[in-house]
Amino acid sequence: MGPPMRGQDEGASVSQAVAERPAAIGALSRRSGARGRPRSRRDSRRRVLILVMLGIPTAFMLFFLGVPTGRAVYTSLTNYALTGPQAAHPQFVGLGNYGNLFGSSVFWQSLKASLEYLAGSAIVGQVVVGFFMALFVERLGKVARSVLLSLVVVAWIIPEIVVAFIWSGYLSVPSGLANTLLGFVGVGPISFLFKYSMPSLIVANGWRGMAFSILVLGAALQAVPTEVIESAKLDGAGEWGITRYIKLPLIRSAVATVLALTTLWTLSDFTLIFVLTGGGPGNSTNVLPVYTYQQSFSFYELGFGTAISLVLLVLACLLAYFYMRIAAKDLR
Repeated sequence: MGPPMRGQDEGASVSQAVAERPAAIGALSRRSGARGRPRSRRDSRRRVLILVMLGIPTAFMLFFLGVPTGRAVYTSLTNYALTGPQAAHPQFVGLGNYGNLFGSSVFWQSLKASLEYLAGSAIVGQVVVGFFMALFVERLGKVARSVLLSLVVVAWIIPEIVVAFIWSGYLSVPSGLANTLLGFVGVGPISFLFKYSMPSLIVANGWRGMAFSILVLGAALQAVPTEVIESAKLDGAGEWGITRYIKLPLIRSAVATVLALTTLWTLSDFTLIFVLTGGGPGNSTNVLPVYTYQQSFSFYELGFGTAISLVLLVLACLLAYFYMRIAAKDLR
């Protein structure tokens, strides 16, 4: 017989390849499955680890925050008191405490005082003034900046009760330092804590809390790219234009964060106000935390006082949500 023809060789090779293809596919599938199983196990372990790491703080928050909050909500729906029959056997009154609260003129005066204190002390006194102070500190030399920031931080780390007594002595009549200095220029003694009670509180709390805004906003300003500022200067932008249209938009998230934190701290401020004015004169500085204390521990109506504190909590959450929406714009 003669040698096989070329066409027959090609046909045999194709047939052999077709015959071997299922075996090759099966081996490849087995190898892929062998590699896929460990990867699947790794993915499962990673998911379990993520769930554990998220579950632990979630359970912690639910237990230490959720349980007291739930208890407070229930207490606000009762006539629970610290003395009398209601202390031993409180009765469920539903929304009665909230009806009495919203129908009380003292509550609305306290809410107004809280918003005035918040606007003057946190928004203007700490954030706005703190922002311009951060701009000023940014222009200083290294040594001057370190000295100024050290002095500012000292005011921040002093305990609040100490700050309250410092300002009480500073504004006292007639021998306080403020009135002593005014006496040198022929101005008679002024009862700051009586005639200007709310402005005095705003200045005192702003002086104490401004350091946080200066530190955080100063760090954010230092992170602004210098090439962007130099390009704006080459285009003819002035200092105010650079601050308004470049620096402020770039640190918007930091500003929103500072606003949220200072709002929460200021709305819950109690010690400074209670020591300096006690909520007076009248109800001019009777902010919601002081009003809560009075109803709970002066009049012993703990259920009613808890209702006030929950209204304060809702107000703080709404304002914090508003600020976080502003900060979230940078993440979109």
